[in-house]
Formats: sequence, structure tokens, C-alpha cells
Amino acid sequence: MSNEELGKTPKKFKRRIRWGRLLLFIIISIALVAGSFFLGRMAFRILFAPKVPVVAATEDIGTDEILNKRINVLLLGIDDGDSEDFGTDAPKRTDAMMVVSFDTEHNEVSILSIPRDTRVSIPGHRAPDKINAAYAYGGINLAKQTVANLLQIPIHYYILANWQGFIQVMDILGGVDLYVDHNMNYEDPYANLKIHLQQGFQHLDGEKAGEYVRFRHDELGDIGRVQRQQKFFKALASEFFSVGNVVKIPSIAGALAKNVETDMDTLTMIRAANSFKLFGGERVQSEMIYGDFKTIDGLSYWVTSPKQVTKSLDELKIPHRKIEKI
Repeated sequence: MSNEELGKTPKKFKRRIRWGRLLLFIIISIALVAGSFFLGRMAFRILFAPKVPVVAATEDIGTDEILNKRINVLLLGIDDGDSEDFGTDAPKRTDAMMVVSFDTEHNEVSILSIPRDTRVSIPGHRAPDKINAAYAYGGINLAKQTVANLLQIPIHYYILANWQGFIQVMDILGGVDLYVDHNMNYEDPYANLKIHLQQGFQHLDGEKAGEYVRFRHDELGDIGRVQRQQKFFKALASEFFSVGNVVKIPSIAGALAKNVETDMDTLTMIRAANSFKLFGGERVQSEMIYGDFKTIDGLSYWVTSPKQVTKSLDELKIPHRKIEKI
């Protein structure tokens, strides 16, 4: 695949969305948050576009039958600000990234979180960069290629979600009760971001929940944020499935209609839902890719190695090619 092709974002077109598909995808999306960090950016829009090809690692990884027995989905979260601008061509770095791998044969799901500051090689770019730059440089295809090369697995589908839908969903659900471990105070006027949370038990509405899962200005940085997001979304999943919230699904679907795009078809969603067993989740494993904080040329990175990436994938039982470089 050429660099020019990698840089193209597939042309999208809309179809009428059926409520059955919305319901199924909402359930999958909410269920996946248990044990993951990504779906803090969770929102909802199904755009049936011309198929984005399965992206394999540089070494024709897609030829191995065992690797393609699983469904690997790249989940990307971006902060678009105004949902009206979602999906435009303006360069944006992803704010969150994870790979969800569905084993449809054994009904198991593995979730690998990739910190946004992970230092990687991006195809077509000479110097290593943070992995969250891949989408800004070349759209969804380059993001998929970069992740496929890092993990040495095929990426079959993607889900791209905007931040705004998450806030709306939280308000519809009525928020969640959660213990905040320490005071969180941070302001960024350029990003229109204000975070002010006090230590202790809190009831988090949409805005406050957004502050909680976005905060990363403590000693653990992005890694601490990943841990808080895991904690929060387990509580969110529990709240979603509580008595009384099922009737809110139409409102949730409407609120999220402008905030997610995907190339997953209905049959694949059904297979994925079956793997997850929806209301169980006992066979869901989640990990964050192993690595270490390092400062290189004045920039902070999450630096991983072939050995650490291999360990991350092996612990989740995700088949992969031999990883020789990052």
C-alpha cells in the first residue's frame, strides 16, 4: 500500500439506521467498556462505507489462517470539540486507542490498551513519533497500518468515536457514583478544558465524568488516566444495565447518532456480541501494553520493546507474528 493510499480516509455515505442495529451496537459498545479505557470517548454512529481493506502488518500477516480466525477491531477516540465537525479532514491526534480481539471460536474477548504516547515507527515517516499522530498524518488507514505493524496482527475493522457523545450519554443515564482518589485540578483555555474534582465519593454527571476520564496531570500521566478510565467504565457498564435504563436506549441512540463511524457490518457485530456473551463478560481479558516512561529529545514517551509487546499479546492469547522491531 502506498503512502498516498495510506493517507486517504475512505469516502463515507449514510444509510437509514435501523433500531435493531443501533440496539446491538450500543450493547456491544457499552459492554466493551468493562475492563477498557477507550469507550470514555464512546459515542455512536454507524456509517456503512465502502469497505476499508483489512490492514496487515508489513510482512503479509493476513496469509496466516490462525491469525484471521479472530476479529481484531481498532478503537480510536478523538476529541473533535463540536460534534458537527466530526469526521472532517482536519488533522487530529487520537486521544485514546485500543485493540479489541474477538475469538469467535471460544467466545473470548481480549482488550489491549495502547497509551497515546507510545513511541512507534509510522509508515512513510522517517523519525519515530507518538502513536496518536498516525491518524493525524494519514487518517484511519495509516492508523490501522501503524497498529498492525506494532502488534504484528491484522486489523479487520475500526470504530472511530468522538468525545461529545459520551457526555450526552452520561447525562441521559443520570451519571455514576464513584470514589475520586485525589484532588484533580487543571485548566487549558486553548482546549476549552477545565477540570476541578475533589477527593472523595462523587456523583459524576456528563461534564464531571468527562473531567475524570480526561485528567492526566499527575505523576502517572497518561498511564494514571488509563487506570482511572478502567475503573470508571466498569461502573458505567454496571449503571447502563441497571433496571430502568433499558428504556433510555432510543434517547441514547439519538444522542450518539453523530459521534461514531465504523466499517463493521451487522453480521460481524452479531458475531462479536456472541463472543462477548453481552451480559456476562467473564471471558473478557484486558491489559495495557507493557512499557516504561522515557524522555527523548525533551518529549515524554511510553517506550515499549518487542519483548514487552510480545508479552502483552501472549498474556491476552492474541496470535501474532514474531515481533522484531518497534
